[in-house]
Amino acid sequence: VSSFTRAALLDILAERVHDVSSFTRVAVLKAWISITQNGALPLERLMLVTSLAIDRLQDKTVMVRRSSMQLLTILLENNPFMGSLDPEPYRTKLQEIYVALKSCMPAELIEAQEEALKDAEDEDAVRQIEEATLAAAIAQGETLSDTEDIVPEDAEFRSTVQALKFAQSALDFIDEFEGANKVFQGMLLSANTSDVTEALRFFVRARHFNLPCAITGMKQALALMWSTEQAIRDEVLAAFVEVFIAAPGTEGKEPLPDNQIAHNLLVLVGRATVSEMASIEEALGRLVKDERIPANVFLILWSVASKASGNARAAALLILSMAGSADRSIVDSASRLRLLFEAGLGDFTEERRDWKTARAAACALQRVGRAHVDPSSAKYIVLEQIIERLCMVARGDWCVDENTNDTLAWFSAAEQAIVALFVISPEPEIACAEIIQGMATSTFGDDECHSLRLARFFFVLGHIAMKLLVYTESLSGSVRRANAAKSLKKQELADRAKAEMQSAPSNSGDDEEEDPIEAELGIAAEIDAENERQMAEIVDKEILCRGLISKFGPLLVRVVGSEGGKFNSDVLLQSATLALCKFMCISSSFCEEHLPLLFTALANAPLDDTTLRANTVIALGDHAFRFPNEVEPYTPRVYACLRDGSTTVRRHTLMVLTHLILNDMVKVKGQVCEIAMCLQDEDPRIRDMSRLLFHELSKRSNNPVYNLLPDIISQLSQLSLPKDEFRRIMAFLLAFIKKEKQNEMLVDKLCHRFPKCQSISQKADLAFCIAQLKINDRAIKCLSDLFKLYKDALFDDDVKKSFFAIVTKAKKAAKPETKEVLEDWEGKLHEFASIGEENQRAGKNASKAKK
Repeated sequence: VSSFTRAALLDILAERVHDVSSFTRVAVLKAWISITQNGALPLERLMLVTSLAIDRLQDKTVMVRRSSMQLLTILLENNPFMGSLDPEPYRTKLQEIYVALKSCMPAELIEAQEEALKDAEDEDAVRQIEEATLAAAIAQGETLSDTEDIVPEDAEFRSTVQALKFAQSALDFIDEFEGANKVFQGMLLSANTSDVTEALRFFVRARHFNLPCAITGMKQALALMWSTEQAIRDEVLAAFVEVFIAAPGTEGKEPLPDNQIAHNLLVLVGRATVSEMASIEEALGRLVKDERIPANVFLILWSVASKASGNARAAALLILSMAGSADRSIVDSASRLRLLFEAGLGDFTEERRDWKTARAAACALQRVGRAHVDPSSAKYIVLEQIIERLCMVARGDWCVDENTNDTLAWFSAAEQAIVALFVISPEPEIACAEIIQGMATSTFGDDECHSLRLARFFFVLGHIAMKLLVYTESLSGSVRRANAAKSLKKQELADRAKAEMQSAPSNSGDDEEEDPIEAELGIAAEIDAENERQMAEIVDKEILCRGLISKFGPLLVRVVGSEGGKFNSDVLLQSATLALCKFMCISSSFCEEHLPLLFTALANAPLDDTTLRANTVIALGDHAFRFPNEVEPYTPRVYACLRDGSTTVRRHTLMVLTHLILNDMVKVKGQVCEIAMCLQDEDPRIRDMSRLLFHELSKRSNNPVYNLLPDIISQLSQLSLPKDEFRRIMAFLLAFIKKEKQNEMLVDKLCHRFPKCQSISQKADLAFCIAQLKINDRAIKCLSDLFKLYKDALFDDDVKKSFFAIVTKAKKAAKPETKEVLEDWEGKLHEFASIGEENQRAGKNASKAKK
């Protein structure tokens, strides 16, 4: 085949990628795959084919998207550049080549550049001259032929130009993939399993070639560990193994050297966010259960934890903590607890105030079982020392009051230390009492109380109160389960005894012998009920009203109220408000009493303190879930946070309301209009979340969206929303009305709202909404019968346009018996539209005449 014919055929293939038939598009992409695999893809078409494949990732057909992703993977595997596609070495090389090219340029070009630079007036002119000179040099280098009689200077110049073109082509190839990173990540969010699996396989191959987009892609892919589909979870785990655990090209069957696995995990965890940590823990837990991570890897991590410094030590302890969630033996032994104590809570951590390491050690301790008092046990002795150190961390003994960042880093360490105490301490309530007493002495012992010290004290008060609630309910559950098991055993004995009596000859003493057993079971039920009542009394009254924590409640309330602006430290107000919110989660009476204070603090929060407002909104969601009756009167004030100036606060508010509404903890009332407005929010995450809420509501059998629509339309039309925004919102919501009966009833309801409208724009909005509905014969009859309600608005172009759009749509599906009604209604529309326009013109002329 001649080169001309070959080029023509490739042009046809490039053109047919956009064919109207999806089968043709798939066939073309497979042809490109075959060409690339056989090494027949011309280098000058590499960028074109890559661009075409990326473009087809947004195709509407699944098979086309799959083939596109497969083609991109094949292009990566058969790229003409080096095995690594890390852009940094290429950029460095490119700069070196530019320097070399300038030194070996032909003399005439150098002279021309120097002459031009004499007339340059500014830096931009100099840069343009240099770029023009380089372009001319490259063009001249390409014209030099590769012959034996070429002089050495020209040969060197020609090879430098070729090296420059190679490095630039490699960077262009890499940039093509990097520019499509959002598209690749969008494939991970697809509802189609095939899209997700192909995207995961692509990111695995991209990681082997060191493409930067692979790192961000794999991090996002980790979130799919929580997918509801087992196939996707398995694919994510396989990708995780191939990228971080297995040797490249072995399909996950042969592991990397132990040191390399440990290094990969340390780098991954060291750069992960909080949300990514949860996904990594899930993946590591499954791999440890399946014994796919060599045991020596954990020995190496223990060595790193004991010898490394800074973030590496904390990362190693976090990985051991994650693995310990699946296999407790990794951390739960006397020797390893001793190592954990020295590495995470010892002198190294104290001297450097390394709160990250202390937090990681506390997380690892949460994988250890509760200590049993045994002074002769080596494990118990180590745990006693650990508990003492955890109390020191929780008290903040190492904190420096003058350093705000030190206290901010301490918060997360103290939180995990308190959680660890409730896991491993045989008497956590006593340890927590000692912490509170020690902090109270250090905080209030001097004449002046430092704001950061008081903030730490409030934080510990709130978190201990919350953990006491969890601990109390856990003990209550244990007692309840024990009593249930005891009652079940007695019931089984009673049933067995009854069966034996029924099989024996009857006698008059049967009833008397059964009564004691039945009476005993009845007493057990009464005891259970009493235990439940006592536990509820402890939770509601003991923790906040009679215990040690209750002594500091009034002070906390006073600080949150901040009367006269006496407390102006942001950290203190945030800590105090968070502690108050935690107190309110414990007791219903305390919650009801202090809800007005909390909403006042929310309203008075500084505009730049988004943390306080966002935390408060999240806490209000917890209050509504735990005590719905107490929070219900304040629901409108929660909805009002959707209008907050901070994107973070709006997003958190919508997240909380979505959770409460979908779990039926909050009734969907008229305030849902606030959520409807979020459909046009400037933040894409808020828009997506509001769409998700309405989508989930529409799935319910009673379709709450239908019941809410009239109020939403009425409230939105009264607001000063731009017309386009209102119509986009309503077009989205009205699409959920599928049933014919609901469409008919909405048409009737909306028509009856015309006389209540206060402006012609509101009538235009109603007409637009009716035009979005599915109009059947009964809806046409309803519109015709109610014509008098909206006839006066037909002079407006928007109103007229909407009603005539309904006519056009109805004509396509109208039954023969309805056509007469439709024609009659259309005639009335034309007639009154003309009358309205004439009246408008007459009114304008009259106004001009008066002037």
